Amino acid sequence: MVTSSKTAESAVKKTSVSFRLGLVFGLVIFFTVAISYFYLGGQLRSLFYDDIKKQLYKELQLNRQLLESRPAQWDDITVSDRWADDVGAALELRVTLISMNGAVIGDSYIAPERLPSVENHMQRPEVQQALVGGYGENTRFSETVKEDMLYIAILLGSQKPFAVLRFAKPLSQIKRLETEIRRGVEGALFWSLFLSLIFGALTAVFLASPLRRIALAADKLVHGDYSSKLQVKRDDEIGQLARALNYISDEMKHMNQQEEWFKAVFSSIREAIIVTDSNGVVMLGNPAACRFFNLDCGQMIRAGGAGRKVTDARLLDLFERIKVSDSPIAKEEITVMTDRGERVLQVSAMPVIKDSVSQGTVFVLNDITRLRNLERVRRDFVSSVSHELRTPLTSITGYTETLLEGAIHDPENAKHFLQIIHQESEQLKALINDVLDLSKIESGRINYTFRPVNLSDLVEKTLNLFSRAIEKNGIALHLHIPEDLPYVNADSDYLELVVRNLVDNAIKYVPEENGQIWIKAFVADDMVRVDVKDNGIGIPQKDLGRIFERFYRVDKARSRAIGGTGLGLSIVKHIILAHKGKVEVRSRLNLGSLFSFTVPIVRDNHKTKSHT
Repeated sequence: MVTSSKTAESAVKKTSVSFRLGLVFGLVIFFTVAISYFYLGGQLRSLFYDDIKKQLYKELQLNRQLLESRPAQWDDITVSDRWADDVGAALELRVTLISMNGAVIGDSYIAPERLPSVENHMQRPEVQQALVGGYGENTRFSETVKEDMLYIAILLGSQKPFAVLRFAKPLSQIKRLETEIRRGVEGALFWSLFLSLIFGALTAVFLASPLRRIALAADKLVHGDYSSKLQVKRDDEIGQLARALNYISDEMKHMNQQEEWFKAVFSSIREAIIVTDSNGVVMLGNPAACRFFNLDCGQMIRAGGAGRKVTDARLLDLFERIKVSDSPIAKEEITVMTDRGERVLQVSAMPVIKDSVSQGTVFVLNDITRLRNLERVRRDFVSSVSHELRTPLTSITGYTETLLEGAIHDPENAKHFLQIIHQESEQLKALINDVLDLSKIESGRINYTFRPVNLSDLVEKTLNLFSRAIEKNGIALHLHIPEDLPYVNADSDYLELVVRNLVDNAIKYVPEENGQIWIKAFVADDMVRVDVKDNGIGIPQKDLGRIFERFYRVDKARSRAIGGTGLGLSIVKHIILAHKGKVEVRSRLNLGSLFSFTVPIVRDNHKTKSHT
């Protein structure tokens, strides 16, 4: 039952306007014709009855004038009955003569011999009315002739009433005449109804045709098609509706274009933008905000808003402050915890006020974590460079002043002081060179010349530079590089600098008695991996995460004593990253360290020189 009712309702909803208009017109015309039919039928019947009554009354008046006095021969009932028969035959009516005592003395429908047995008519309504007022009428079923009759009676004898003359007409005759008249009326009404329905249907189609075009254009408009244009050639309500729809279509097309522009601008803004309602629920966020706070922008768009509530305590505090004061907040820095860790945000917040009531808040959040980190690194770098420069410069200044004060004349001390000055100068020179190299590497001012490089030859060339140091310190060197190792795509000079820094560190930190260094190279996926391992003092676990920072030293006193600048590993890291590789370190305290880096294999695997 529920399904059928829903189906019927759906069918009604899908019915065309022209059908419904035609149905309405048809029903209106049908009920109008039906009411007219019953009303006109009643009026015609009433007029017909009145006309018959008037005709009977005229005939009664005529016969009354003829019978002004009672005929003497009416003492014979046969004579009076014959008169009634003659008049009834002439007028095609039932004619009845009733004496003043109610006895029937003549009837055109009854034989003379039966008259004495006819029921007394004194109590007939029309007779009673005639006796009282001279005229009476009544419509009833006649028990005598077994038929519905219209009776009209008048009193005979103006001076001295002597009888009642009654004319009666069968209703069957009246009904036959009425039926003929009604049939004519029905025919006329039928054609009127038929023509009216056709006219109503044509009118409905004529009215529904522009409405159908308007509905089709509105449906396209709902589905995002703004190309439909309605031709307006009329000034009635339908024309006004078509013009209004054309205007709405143009406005929606313009708004849709503006929305696309706004979306493009909104999505391209790097700052995170969040719009909340008055309850702190996120209603809108650009892609930067969705990535930053792990919001579902797609869900917010599909649901027309309704994101999740702001939960960060600092943002909630800002929200409440704006809600209370209704004043904007500009560039206030806060620290929040996100999926990417702790971030420093520069927040600007603006309340949305409508009718003096807060409707929500617009937050613009700029992630300045990297900027603050760079500022910290810059401060640390300046501090570290100043400190690193101060130490050798202090030594040089001190020993120079000592020499100038007279120690220069002491050959033994003068030579020792000059050696220290020379050593500190070399340290200072190395520091400045490393700072300059690192500055060029980080600023991207270096043009790397990538070409196929034989890593085995490069390692061998580097080890030749340290051969005297290795031999002097009695270090055991273990080299494992396959002969079929593929060429790598690298800048040979800078890759050599990487190997030189790693080998130099290994030599500096291995033990003096049984120092050992392992250099190993092998293929790992589409990269060549190089491991430089030593059995030196190792690196504490807490320092492993910072070992590639500039000027970071695990043992500062030892590093300065052996001539380290604290920039070598930072240079290594930036060079390997420029080669699209990766550098790692593994170490345990007093058990040695393992430094590894990867560089890509030459894709075409040719061992010929490539262009820069």
